[in-house]
Amino acid sequence: MRLSATTLTVVLLSTQQYIPSPAMSYCMTVGCSHPENLNSAEYCQGCGQFLLLQNRYLAIKPLSRGGFGRTFLAIDQQIPSHPHCVIKQFFVQYENPQDYQTAAKLFRQEAVRLDQLGKHPQIPQLLAHFEQNKQLFIIQEYIQGKTLFDELKQDGLFTEQKIWQVLKQILPILQFIHEQNIIHRDIKPANLMRRCSLPSSGENSLDTVVDLTQIPPTIPMRDQEQAQISAKLKSTIYPILSPENSDLQTSTDFNKNDIVLIDFGISKLLTGTALLHSGTIVGTPEFMAPEQMRGTVYPASDLYSLGLTCLYLITGISPGKLYDDHDEKWNWRSYLIPQQIISDRLETVLNKLIVIAINQRYKSAEEVLTAIQSSETPVNIAVKPVIPIKKTSAKVVQTPAKTPNLLERIKQNLGYQPLNDPLKSAVGVDYTQLQTLLAQKRWKQADQETWFVLCQALKKSKKTYLYAQDLANLPCEDIQTINHLWVKYSNSRFGFSIQNQIYQTVEGDYGKFCQQVGWLTYNPNNPDYGIEYKTSAPTGHLPTRNWIVSTGKWWKNLEILAEKLASCKIN
Repeated sequence: MRLSATTLTVVLLSTQQYIPSPAMSYCMTVGCSHPENLNSAEYCQGCGQFLLLQNRYLAIKPLSRGGFGRTFLAIDQQIPSHPHCVIKQFFVQYENPQDYQTAAKLFRQEAVRLDQLGKHPQIPQLLAHFEQNKQLFIIQEYIQGKTLFDELKQDGLFTEQKIWQVLKQILPILQFIHEQNIIHRDIKPANLMRRCSLPSSGENSLDTVVDLTQIPPTIPMRDQEQAQISAKLKSTIYPILSPENSDLQTSTDFNKNDIVLIDFGISKLLTGTALLHSGTIVGTPEFMAPEQMRGTVYPASDLYSLGLTCLYLITGISPGKLYDDHDEKWNWRSYLIPQQIISDRLETVLNKLIVIAINQRYKSAEEVLTAIQSSETPVNIAVKPVIPIKKTSAKVVQTPAKTPNLLERIKQNLGYQPLNDPLKSAVGVDYTQLQTLLAQKRWKQADQETWFVLCQALKKSKKTYLYAQDLANLPCEDIQTINHLWVKYSNSRFGFSIQNQIYQTVEGDYGKFCQQVGWLTYNPNNPDYGIEYKTSAPTGHLPTRNWIVSTGKWWKNLEILAEKLASCKIN
């Protein structure tokens, strides 16, 4: 059979991301019960609203949805070629018109900054921003390719060579945005998109896994040509528009394998405005720096997230599981597969990116790039084949006897829950820190934070040991919030209500209860003795009883807790 030119085009481009011909259009009205419409429709058949935004942009395919808003693939009807673009719609909630006006003003100011960022060839360009029907929208350039998260699923674990490539491409982007006094706050594999996927080969990937996605047909050639023309124009105009950035370490010409930093939008633009709910955290917990969990960010916070991104790409394991809570140190090398060799040079860079203490971490992207460049010496290169082999052989013994394959690891990390819990308190306690620690499964720190918030709810000093009878004075709203967070983020494994269920099952026998949850029947001198701060701990093992005064009838805390939960109707 002979292949026509059209057929050959489909074969060559079949690995690129598919953009369907717009057979459907979508209504952007919040709450519309039937948002899907035929492409020929001008008005929504569900709510009657006009489908074109600004009489120009037509949404044709939903891409994502989160706590801040939703994203759609769209076409620009005003340009003859009808190029694709991305619509980001913000969910706006406000109590009075003044709140909205203030937030909208800040949104417009931040959109100007986003426009400046789009002049970098590895950041999507801002095409428009506007308000319509009391909703805020931005229109951005559509980047064709696949994310590093998808690349990991399709091609397997990243090699050291690919990790160096990621660092050398992303660090200059971070240097650029940090010089504009902007911090991304959500660096992760799903927000790093390669313009064109790398072919799968022995040199570029390890432990190939089954592709979890179906690769559809390619886009029409005319759209590909349009994208190439746009790329050439942008690379030509960029040096003229931004001469002050001529010393950037990235090329201003597009490369088909360039990694683009996406998702400059919803959460970043709304930070500090009246549109954010109390208790909302900007970012993805598993890739978030410790100081960011406390509500403060620095350029080093993005570097920390980049370091965790690299660890995820070489292990396929969620970063939170690579941290040893007991020894309070990173243990990622123990999770490398046997054939994977990571040099001391890369290990040094990664470990300094993810140091918990900010004053020991790299301060800037420029500092990391300088360190990488200075380490690329003939001496280092000469010993490179020797050191990692010695290092790896020593670590093989520490590798768990049964390591889950990559497909199982990826399935465990396919999504992230938005931190949108109702953090209610009758006495003004802030449960944001506890929420974030539990979402990251940092059990030991969360157990400590539980002690702190219990003291606050009882209006006692921090780290005050509590008597069992103090539990009876806890406000119902506060104990409900604490219990909800523990139960939710442990998948109903830990929490006061879980412990109470076990206590009722053993009919109030404290010895049997301790045996079932894995506690000692006495209080040891070291309160952490026998405690397992990990997800595999016995059901009901956490939170601990370390905050209870170890004198008198201290074991009565479970009896009083059971009565309190019953009075608050917490099951």
